[in-house]
Amino acid sequence: MTRHARRRRGSALPAALIVVAVAAAVSAAVATIAREELLLARGRETAARALAAADGCAAAVISDLPAGWEFDALIAGPDGVSGTPDDGERATPSGCTARLRPAPGPLLPPRAILDVEAVAGGGRRALEAVVSRTGPPGIPALIWLADPTSLRNPAGTLALDGIDAARPGAQALSPLAAPADPASLDSWLAVQGTRVSVSPAGAASLRAPPPPVPELVVRMRDAGAVSAGTLVPAGTPPLALTLVTGDLTVPTTTLGRGLLLVDGLLDILGTFEFNGVVVASAGIRVAAGARLDVAGSIWLGSGASLVVDGDARVAARGDALDAAESLLRLPRRAFLVGQRDPP
Repeated sequence: MTRHARRRRGSALPAALIVVAVAAAVSAAVATIAREELLLARGRETAARALAAADGCAAAVISDLPAGWEFDALIAGPDGVSGTPDDGERATPSGCTARLRPAPGPLLPPRAILDVEAVAGGGRRALEAVVSRTGPPGIPALIWLADPTSLRNPAGTLALDGIDAARPGAQALSPLAAPADPASLDSWLAVQGTRVSVSPAGAASLRAPPPPVPELVVRMRDAGAVSAGTLVPAGTPPLALTLVTGDLTVPTTTLGRGLLLVDGLLDILGTFEFNGVVVASAGIRVAAGARLDVAGSIWLGSGASLVVDGDARVAARGDALDAAESLLRLPRRAFLVGQRDPP
């Protein structure tokens, strides 16, 4: 081998070693990057699962908050006393905790902060959800039930018209609402055949907390509701808060307007027409040959029954609800109005 060849061979070996070293370094760097990307991907997946769990927890808790006016009683907790360990405690799905506390700022509209912490997929996520009682009064349904077992198969006819003739283009109301699976309410409607009609066809029922009838009784009494003189046999009835303690029997044609709460059974033997909100703690019975016509909505208390042996109709009327609201602020559901990461 010539001296020149030996020199070339001697210089190629270091170059090859450099190439191998560079390749190893590049491979190590690529492996490191791949591991880091894998860890980042796992971290993102863990964070996403925890965030989804926290969001789902907040949604579940808010949907189960009782309908009402303020949040004070809920913030005070089950014992009703502020400043105790159970303040703001809420029942939650597995894997998360939630607690209500007062919201800073003005008192109106009523607001509260829901602190949520969830664990899922090995990750932990906390958020602050702002809830408020905004939106329309009551709930967007024609009949609001505290208990789905209130429904009785009608021997007469029940017409539920969710289209507001006075407000063209307004969103149609649900036929029924109760703290139950909406599918079970829709199934009840479907099996009634021609005895129950729903407009618009195919309108879905709504899951909602029960109407706060006992608290509404107290608020109406405090607001000076009267028990007589507001229901008339003819003409234009006065717009009024009417609170009847015990059962109310309607023997003949009777007209009313505003907010009527019967703290007992509303028993209709004649014709009863009402514009606004009709609330009955023990339920409503429409006797055979009798007629009930409500432009607005009906709310029934716990353990109440809806018995329709005659003819009943409930039709959406937003202006009638607004008129009732002008007499006394009506209860509302809690709604999520914003959320953020805790500071």
